[in-house]
Amino acid sequence: MSRIGGACVIVAALAVPGVATAAWMKSYVVEWNEPAMYYGANGGVIDPGTDCPKGTNPEIDWVKVLMDAGYTREEAEWLRNPANPTRSPVHGQNQMAFRGKNRTNVYVDPTSTPDPGLVGVSGALAEGIDLDGNRKTGFTSPDGEQGIDNNFYRTVGCWKTYRGPHRLSSGALQFNDSMRNGAWTTVIVVAGKGQDPMNDEQVTVGFYVSNEKMVKDGNGNIARDYTFSIQPHAKYEAIFPARAKSGVITSTRPVTGVLREPAYWPDLELERAQIKLTMNADGSLTGYVGGYRPWKDVYKGWVNARGPVIEALTWVQLPGVYYALRRNADYSPDGAKGEKTHISYALRVDALPAFVMTPDATEQVAAVQSYKSLAPQERASMAKAFSQVVDGLFIDPKAKQQAGPNAVILPAANIVNAGK
Repeated sequence: MSRIGGACVIVAALAVPGVATAAWMKSYVVEWNEPAMYYGANGGVIDPGTDCPKGTNPEIDWVKVLMDAGYTREEAEWLRNPANPTRSPVHGQNQMAFRGKNRTNVYVDPTSTPDPGLVGVSGALAEGIDLDGNRKTGFTSPDGEQGIDNNFYRTVGCWKTYRGPHRLSSGALQFNDSMRNGAWTTVIVVAGKGQDPMNDEQVTVGFYVSNEKMVKDGNGNIARDYTFSIQPHAKYEAIFPARAKSGVITSTRPVTGVLREPAYWPDLELERAQIKLTMNADGSLTGYVGGYRPWKDVYKGWVNARGPVIEALTWVQLPGVYYALRRNADYSPDGAKGEKTHISYALRVDALPAFVMTPDATEQVAAVQSYKSLAPQERASMAKAFSQVVDGLFIDPKAKQQAGPNAVILPAANIVNAGK
């Protein structure tokens, strides 16, 4: 990437073959994004607040959990003992998975154990977008807009890894650090046909990935006005038809798209996706991308990472998260009577002005268009790869011998971390 001077607006842009030239264009790089979680506490992350009157999920007594699953106290304490020979120094206490009925792996089959419960949001305020156009349902936004659909927040907003002020939750810090250090880059192109970018009835917004890393300034912040070329990708792309009014860009119709997710599961697959983004006076772009995402894939993202470690460090039982996601799912692609396979979600986006170039880096993009046809064929779908792993058990004979005749170690899914 390089830095060049000039504004992030071009008028009478050079034409792109097959694509109508925009009258104006602005482009950005996403310097921070995280699930939109309204924070209602005045104190610490685990303290009660208007969002979570009981505070976050409390720290878990894992010996009791194992005893409730049928282990004796001696067995439960042995499994929690760091001297346990099956305890992995990297991946945590792998025997913790086998606490379902008949020692079933609760990560692979969460319904093998009763719902342990999950403290969810009971407050009335939430950030996000009115996805279904029904202002009588959903939350109210902090600025008074009714009908906000964000049941992902309703489900996990009191889980301490997600709870916190803007840019300060532990989960957001972890994954944004990875993005800002070069793991991936998302760029945004906004183009319109009117004469006033702040008020234009024909706006198009494109989200793309770039292989070029962001640059940090002397204070460790992402620097503005650097140049990134679009990397065509068969999956990570979303294009939104929209309008701008007083600098606020809103969708004119929902779309289907996939963005790069700041989480264990890299795919943010959204049905009926919409945007609400504000072009700020300082040149930045802030707001939300919302839609309905497959909730089972979200659950797999956690258990595919390191289930026992996530449970121990973040004070949650993952089967409880599964049950809560299923309970709060609010959309079916098959219609109102279909199975609710998706849950409403909002991604909070902060972006800085940048120069976005065509894939060959020869010129600045002049309009919003799809580049999927230029993407190399993917070797395999990430979702398919993970599902294949999670469906099979990995039995380590040496660990089994050390631990005893009834020992089984975690599925391979729980030792996959892929260095994302």
